[in-house]
Amino acid sequence: MALYLKQLFKTATLRLDQDEQEQSSRWRPLDVNSLIWNDDIGSMLTDMLTMAAYPVHSMVMHTEFFRKSVSPSLGFHPSATEAPHIWKSFMTDDHTPVELSWCWSAAKDTPKVRYSVEAISRLAAQGTDLVNAAANVRLLGDSLSIAPDMDLYLHRHFRNLLSFRHITQQTDATLQREVPQSQCFIAFDLLEKGMVVKQYYLPGQTAVREGSSNWNIIKDVTRKLSGPAAPLLASFDVLVSFIESLPAESQATVEILAIDCLEPIKSRLKVYIRTVDTTFHSVLNMLTLGGKSPKSGEEVNSLRDLWISVFGINPNSFDMYQPLPAKVHRTGGMLYYFELKANEVLPKSKVYLPVRHYAQNDDQIAKGLSNYLEHRRKKLSTGSYYHAVQKLWCVLSSTFESLTNRAIAATGTLLMG
Repeated sequence: MALYLKQLFKTATLRLDQDEQEQSSRWRPLDVNSLIWNDDIGSMLTDMLTMAAYPVHSMVMHTEFFRKSVSPSLGFHPSATEAPHIWKSFMTDDHTPVELSWCWSAAKDTPKVRYSVEAISRLAAQGTDLVNAAANVRLLGDSLSIAPDMDLYLHRHFRNLLSFRHITQQTDATLQREVPQSQCFIAFDLLEKGMVVKQYYLPGQTAVREGSSNWNIIKDVTRKLSGPAAPLLASFDVLVSFIESLPAESQATVEILAIDCLEPIKSRLKVYIRTVDTTFHSVLNMLTLGGKSPKSGEEVNSLRDLWISVFGINPNSFDMYQPLPAKVHRTGGMLYYFELKANEVLPKSKVYLPVRHYAQNDDQIAKGLSNYLEHRRKKLSTGSYYHAVQKLWCVLSSTFESLTNRAIAATGTLLMG
């Protein structure tokens, strides 16, 4: 439930802009914030790669990239300094600018590791970088060394039209605090010999400044795609019609537009939509685009099993019309994305189940998902999903216990070195 003149085109789109070259962070020395981010998140990434059975050379490549390029791009670590943490990332509910995940496919028993980050400048929301534009540029430039297929044609189109990069202290007063500060995320799918880079665009601030809605902004800039990107619009009108037919009571809100940083014919456009409906029936309606893209009985049953497992529902009392317990939160409800690919006549759909808001507790979620995966022979090289989560939690807990002392020691080392 989830040519054109190629050589000429790639020469133009892969070449880094001057600012992308000048701001590369790859060889800068790591400061205390970067060191602690790497100890904190980098250690967890290493464990996740090990559990997913990545070969040693792949693990070295990905962990070194995280250490040298990603950790310096995560802003101030909350345990490292007393610097003002005024940039509130929309990446996670507690504003942590990193999200790691495993992704199982039908083709393999073990998963692929992925992670998303919001690159945050140390001057974000202040000084010369009020809208946090610089850090994403640096990290994207660093990514090219291990993402040889990266193509920036689509990114430059959407970056230029969906975000604003240069504002003054005076115009900062127009930034709306009720919408996310975040404008852009970057994500990495970790392959054996490289990675696929993805970009996510949050148009909230631009929409407010232009007196429009997220959806109207995204719709307008997507329809401006042309040339090699035009085939991506093959199913766009179907998606527009479906979104604009949703009833008002669903309170559908378009949140994000995302792309793969690949040449357009290989890329995807993904439109993320949140609704307040939490019945299983409403989820099926969204995933099938109101019946235009039916799901097989096997797909529906698999989703039902997952729903019951992660939300801790008694199978005997399952009711597809029963909403989940009420939860008022900015990220409450269901989050979907609709994927557009070149020359495909219908969008593909996926749903994110917000277990944090509606499940009983972390232990119930982990056990439920672990059982679901085991029944489908999906696993990790070290055992079950549940035991993997237990280990990662122990690693994270022990890391947090020593963060303050490490910050003091690291700061002293840096000052004396």
